[in-house]
Amino acid sequence: MGRVSNALKMYMLLQERKIMTVKEIAEILEVSNKMVYEYKKDLYEADIYIGTKLGRNGGYYLENTLNLKGINITEEEVEALKMANEAIKSGNYHYAIEFEILSSKILNAKKHFEEIPYYNKDILKPIEIKEKEKQIWTHINKAIIEENKIKINYSSINHDKNQPNIKTRIIHPYGIFDYEGAIYLYGYCELRKDIRFFKFSRINKYEILKDKFKINIKYDLKEIINKSFGIYDDEPIDLKLKIHYPMSQIVKERQYSLNQNIRDIDENTIYFEAKLKGYREIKSWVMSMGSLVEVIEPVKLKEDILEEVNKIRNLYE
Repeated sequence: MGRVSNALKMYMLLQERKIMTVKEIAEILEVSNKMVYEYKKDLYEADIYIGTKLGRNGGYYLENTLNLKGINITEEEVEALKMANEAIKSGNYHYAIEFEILSSKILNAKKHFEEIPYYNKDILKPIEIKEKEKQIWTHINKAIIEENKIKINYSSINHDKNQPNIKTRIIHPYGIFDYEGAIYLYGYCELRKDIRFFKFSRINKYEILKDKFKINIKYDLKEIINKSFGIYDDEPIDLKLKIHYPMSQIVKERQYSLNQNIRDIDENTIYFEAKLKGYREIKSWVMSMGSLVEVIEPVKLKEDILEEVNKIRNLYE
C-alpha cells in the first residue's frame, strides 16, 4: 500500500477509534513506528491535525473536528448518512473516498454522535434479527478496516439435502451492502476459492481472527449485481421466455439485466431473452407470473417449475 493510502487509512482509523498508540497504528498498517510519524506530517500538510495524549491510555487523536452545533442535524439524519456511507463503500462510485472522509468527519464531530445506532430500512424485520445484525455489522466493519480474516458458521440454502447446511468458512471481508432490506457481507471465501455473498441473518457464529489478508482479486460488485437476478453469484443461464399481457407490459417497463433483449411477438405478447445469474430467484420470478409466462429455455427451468406445480397440486388434492 502506498504512502498516501496509508496516511488516509491512518486518518480513517483515528476517526473510528478516537485514540490509538503509534504501535497499534504501525501494526495495522504493517509499517515501522517511524513511518507512522511521517504519515502524521503528511496529514498535517493537508490541514489534518493529530494531537498526542500522554499517559497509560494515551496515543494519537484527531484535533480538528467539524462543529455541527448550528445546523440541527437529527439522529435519523445521522443514521441515514452512516448507512449511505456503507452503501457507497460497497460499489464503484465516483468520489467514494471523499464521501467516506466527509461522512466520517460529520459522524465523529461530537460525542453525541459517537454511539450511532445501526439502521436497517426494513422496519418489519424482527427485533432479535436486527440486534443480531447490528452486532455483526459493528464487528465485521472493524475487520474490514483492519483487514482481519473472519471465521463464520454459515447456514446456506443452496445445499445438498443429504449434507449438513451449516459450514465453517474463513472469509476475507471486502465489504458490506444492503439488498432489499437484507444486509450482506461479500469477500473471498477460502473454502470456495472465490468471492461469495453471506447474508447476515444466516451467520450463526463468527470470530474475528488475528490473521491478516490482502485484497488480491479484481472484483467489481456493481458488475456482478448487474449480471445477476438478485445477489446470487452462481452459473449464468440463457433465459428465454414468452410473456403475455398484462405481465408483458410490466416486464417491458423494467430493467432486469443490462444484457436483456425484449421484442414484441404481437400487441399482447413479448419475447424476453437475457443471460442471468441467480437461478433460485429467476425460478421464483417466473412462477410469480403464473399462466402468463411460458419458459422456452432452459429446459431444466421448465422441468423444475413443472415439478413445483405438481407439488402444489398434491398439497391441495
